[in-house]
Amino acid sequence: MNMYKLKILNFNKNINNKITIGYLSWKRQDIFKQTLESHKQNGLFDIVPSENRIIFFQEISNEDKDIAKLYNCKYIGNKENIGILNAFIELVEACKTEYFIFCENDFILMENNYDIIKTINDTNSILKDDKYAQIKLSNYKNPGFLYINGNNEWLEQNQENFKYKVESLSWIPNPKTFYNNQQIVNYNYEWFIFNNEDQVWSNHIYACNTNFLKNIIIPLLKHNRDNNFKLDIKYQGLESTLVDIDNIPNKNEYIINLIEEYKKRKIYSGGGNFYHNK
Repeated sequence: MNMYKLKILNFNKNINNKITIGYLSWKRQDIFKQTLESHKQNGLFDIVPSENRIIFFQEISNEDKDIAKLYNCKYIGNKENIGILNAFIELVEACKTEYFIFCENDFILMENNYDIIKTINDTNSILKDDKYAQIKLSNYKNPGFLYINGNNEWLEQNQENFKYKVESLSWIPNPKTFYNNQQIVNYNYEWFIFNNEDQVWSNHIYACNTNFLKNIIIPLLKHNRDNNFKLDIKYQGLESTLVDIDNIPNKNEYIINLIEEYKKRKIYSGGGNFYHNK
């Protein structure tokens, strides 16, 4: 047995029941197969056992079920496209582990100098230390497709109030000094830390404490879904709810308290190695 495999086996013994990965997929089966193959070949499946790999299929088909079987994943789904928000809720509610990774169907795991074992170890350590953490798992210098990008003009402006600081790590010249008082924590890898007001919520692959999602995020999503009739439930509703958190309608004391809890979120980025293959 080589040392790499021995390391994985020891790792599995200690933490393999602490983390679940929930995949959200709609059509694009060829892309999703590339994603799952990269996760399998580059070590993630050695860390996250089959019972903790769950796929939600929108407009589920026999081809989707075959993919789940091929990659030894559990699956749930719906014959209709129920939207990202509702599918996310079902994935989180199906999670039975302490920690949860949310992954859409086009985030491949790259093969390079990053060690996925160290990344997941860091993820578990951060989530143990910070119950409000959202850990972005894209490679921070090479995250793949982004909906927002900077340029030379952007770099010349004061960006202390910029709301996409995690994304900006991929283009700013020196992330450690570009923003004032940049927080950094070191585990196996170096992780940049941002406050809630520094980074809007996005669905780029991330990990959170399951209790944070179940007890804070899901109730906020359900309340906004059921009270905001202008909400785009199918596509942007999840992100819109959390980006525009103060404008959730019909807030009662319970929802107001959840919003204050949500604002304690801290966002970590640095030791991930996934790439948005859109």
